Amino acid sequence: MILYFSGTGNSLSAARLLARETGDTAVHVIDLTTHCGTCRGIQDKVIGFVFPVYFGDLPDPVREFVEYTRFAPSTYFYAVATCGGTAGNALYNLKEILEQKRCRLSYGRAVPMIANSTATWKKGVTYDFSRLDEARKKLISIATAVQARTVNTDEARRSLAGSLMATSLVRHMGKRRFAISVDTDACTGCGICERLCPMHNIIIKNGKARVGDRCVSCMACAHWCPSGGILVHGHAISREDQYHHPDIEVKDLFLR
Repeated sequence: MILYFSGTGNSLSAARLLARETGDTAVHVIDLTTHCGTCRGIQDKVIGFVFPVYFGDLPDPVREFVEYTRFAPSTYFYAVATCGGTAGNALYNLKEILEQKRCRLSYGRAVPMIANSTATWKKGVTYDFSRLDEARKKLISIATAVQARTVNTDEARRSLAGSLMATSLVRHMGKRRFAISVDTDACTGCGICERLCPMHNIIIKNGKARVGDRCVSCMACAHWCPSGGILVHGHAISREDQYHHPDIEVKDLFLR
């Protein structure tokens, strides 16, 4: 089983490619917890985690899922951290959490793709889509390593940059920088953001989107909004600057 978390499609695309290459199945961690409640246990012989890096760490839903789920110690665990540049401490922290559960991360790799945060502070973004071609090549090599049950966690090391980003002060500043709000004049109440939000943090009420307090800064709502009704730090991301993985459609990310 491949367990993924994705906002604008990078990690979903990676999980699908790995599933295709290894003959496995990709499942959104939120879908799994929604339909199964607190997951009591997964006994698969091979489990992969595919997730983006937020503030140099695991997304909170992935961390919580791993912490509260029982796994078999004999399972071969591997992880892929999609990122704009570095995995920070995401792979290291996953390894530590698994070890606390008497499990072992056998293989971990960072896969640089395209950061969806750039458009929140810069206009007229030119995305380098050649990075996705390089990512596909790396993912295929990862799939080969997984099938061979390769053991290599060289990239699952603690980094200084990741440690700095994980401090409460930096996280607080980051949350403020990526704070989501709604432009009620621009919002059409189409409901895309409500269906996309992995935290069920957005609802449509009286024809307008309303944002709660459980945002994890995945940026899905802002990058998929067709009307500019979702604001990041008070600013809308233009249609030209919106990013989502070219192999992924918005309906692919709708939660079940």
